[in-house]
Amino acid sequence: MSKGNLKNESLMRLASYFSVATALLLIGVKLISFFYTNSLAILSSLMDSGLDLLASVVNLIAVRQSLIPADKDHRFGHGKAEALGGLTQGFIIGGSALFLLYETWGHIRNPQPLERLDLGLGVMAFSILMTFILISFQRFVIRKTHSVSIHADSAHYTGDILMNVGVITAMIFSYTLGLTWVDSVFAVGVAVYLLLTAGSVILKASQILMDRELSKEERDQIKKLARSHTEIMCIHDLRTRNAGLRKFIQFNAHMKEGLSLEETHAVCSLLEKEINQAIPNSETFIHQEPSA
Repeated sequence: MSKGNLKNESLMRLASYFSVATALLLIGVKLISFFYTNSLAILSSLMDSGLDLLASVVNLIAVRQSLIPADKDHRFGHGKAEALGGLTQGFIIGGSALFLLYETWGHIRNPQPLERLDLGLGVMAFSILMTFILISFQRFVIRKTHSVSIHADSAHYTGDILMNVGVITAMIFSYTLGLTWVDSVFAVGVAVYLLLTAGSVILKASQILMDRELSKEERDQIKKLARSHTEIMCIHDLRTRNAGLRKFIQFNAHMKEGLSLEETHAVCSLLEKEINQAIPNSETFIHQEPSA
């Protein structure tokens, strides 16, 4: 394995560990802050940080699994472990949303004034700073490795910055204007967002486990690349699937009459390389057939 690949693997692992460590730190800080401020907005952000931790752990496992080469018992790799983790993640996200709604109903029936605005604002500002540092490092790793999983984790944390800004706004309204209902409305909004996120995660994981085809755009790109080779008359039985971090592509190619075995092999090998470059993290298998 080249030094460049080893360095990229180390960067991916480091980004995964940094993500988990950041989520753990923010959970601890927000948990303490919630007990002192009694803010539903902080509780909402705490729930989201819990989900961040889960997403980061799943991402960590996915990265570790993606770096394990295929073996005799897993010839297509270990990518579907990510989908199984996604199902678990989706149900936990949904449960967290229901718990948040339960807590919100209790606060609506028995409103509690927001306490220690200074502490709450300080915690949220610290959360934004730590998240920004994490995202900056993740983007550096993405530029070096083009990791799909790190990119997804970075996008998730980018949304957290916007959420934390919303938490600060809700806290200011509740404390300075006495509008405690703003805190509750914000918490309900977060709960709805979490439920939608849970549904999306479960759906995506299920599609991977059910071997759903790649997108139409990707399949059209495969066909376009095949048509660019005049030695290939046509392709058929195109089958694709997504197994977590890896994408698998296979099809039959009818070759032009008169080509030698070496020429046929060279053309198909070049096409496989082109497809794998055009569709990152993919493996292509072409079955060569003589022209009818």
